[in-house]
Amino acid sequence: MPSLRDAPAQTIIAPATPAGEGALGVVRLSGPGAWPIALGFLKSSGVPPAELRPEPRKILPARVLDGEVLLDQALAVFFRSPRSYTGEDTVEISCHGSPYILSRLLELGQSRGARLAEPGEFTLRAFLNGKMDLAQAEAVCHLIRARTSWAHRSAARQLEGRLSERTGTLRRTLLELLAHVEANLDHSEEDIPLLSEGEFQSRCGALLQEIEALSRTFRVGRLIQEGARIAIAGCPNVGKSSLLNALLRAERAIVSPAPGTTRDTLEEALQWDGLPVVLIDTAGLRAHTLDPVEALGMERTRKAVEASDLVLLVLDESRALTADDKNIMREMRRYRGQGKRVVLVFNKSDLGSSPLILNGDSFEHAVRVSAKTGEGLDALLAAVRRCLDLPEALADAPETQMIASQRHRRCLERAAAELESARAATGGDLEGFGEIVAVHLRGGLDSLAGITGETTTEDVLGSIFSQFCVGK
Repeated sequence: MPSLRDAPAQTIIAPATPAGEGALGVVRLSGPGAWPIALGFLKSSGVPPAELRPEPRKILPARVLDGEVLLDQALAVFFRSPRSYTGEDTVEISCHGSPYILSRLLELGQSRGARLAEPGEFTLRAFLNGKMDLAQAEAVCHLIRARTSWAHRSAARQLEGRLSERTGTLRRTLLELLAHVEANLDHSEEDIPLLSEGEFQSRCGALLQEIEALSRTFRVGRLIQEGARIAIAGCPNVGKSSLLNALLRAERAIVSPAPGTTRDTLEEALQWDGLPVVLIDTAGLRAHTLDPVEALGMERTRKAVEASDLVLLVLDESRALTADDKNIMREMRRYRGQGKRVVLVFNKSDLGSSPLILNGDSFEHAVRVSAKTGEGLDALLAAVRRCLDLPEALADAPETQMIASQRHRRCLERAAAELESARAATGGDLEGFGEIVAVHLRGGLDSLAGITGETTTEDVLGSIFSQFCVGK
């Protein structure tokens, strides 16, 4: 990423609409030369370029000239610094969405001194110019990529500043605690009461709980933003592929009475009650096979299970448990011991049930379904929600901001570690160890400030904004 905090601003140009044909295309310029560069190829009927004075935020009908040749008829809008998205002079040109027209516009702008923008550079400039903090800037990327109403709602909250507000509240509370600790150190005559060891431990502990509570929202926040990977596993011929087809409401996987039809993983994306989901149909698992292709399929099944957020372990309800069923259930218990979420799915309920299988066998979440008739699929969805700790519906989602970024979680974890160290450093005597405690509290402040960008390095900024699309 060229030029971050201190380099002089150059004028940048980029398309703000996706590649390909479309009714409309938008090209955006930002920087000190945005308007003069645009005037090099925009002409307004009856007005000489030297006399053309743009009115900020007013639409200007104009012709786009490629030399003396008409390239297109367009609409241009000028945004004067600092009242623009980037905080700089900005011009947005709306034209026909022809790939040729857009590419020539970019070439015309570059020939007059603009530089092609890097991914996310417009939003980077908005952050550097104080138009938004770093958490809000990251939310722009999440908002663009939102595939469901849940993901959109989470990103929109972060963009309007919910996460920044909550982080700011945590920082103010921590700063107030630090002020009291430092007052204990210098016994200043300012009107700040001295802090006892017990009160410090209580206040620091309460703040630590708030930070950890926000950090714990990451798992659900990530699922809402990025979606859940759900592996459908089980022995051969228990109806895994039939269950996939039933959940997709489409005949996607081949279904046959012969066991072992599925030899490889099959992935299908869908929105499941507002949650983006990738369902993974897998090859059947059993203890032994002499078929090298089947063995490879089982190896891929285990990799899919390990990489998933949740496993639907399918059993045939119409018959008693087999040795292979028991083996795979033991295997899934080991995964559960490592934190893997598992829902036990008793399939083929339309064929009757075996009394030996219906107890759920110590699995917390168990559901009866029929992939053939659709019975129990709503109950399965509800069990998946519970297993993933998701609210029953979007309307029931908590109003508090969740985090969906690994970077935010790391900042919170570092802040929590600093507070833990501060609590441990007192040695029962806050005044005697106050300087060490203060150092850890300042470290916690810096970690929280990293969420909104006050203490973020240029390397981290470059990494964040490189994930954006060009033109945003």
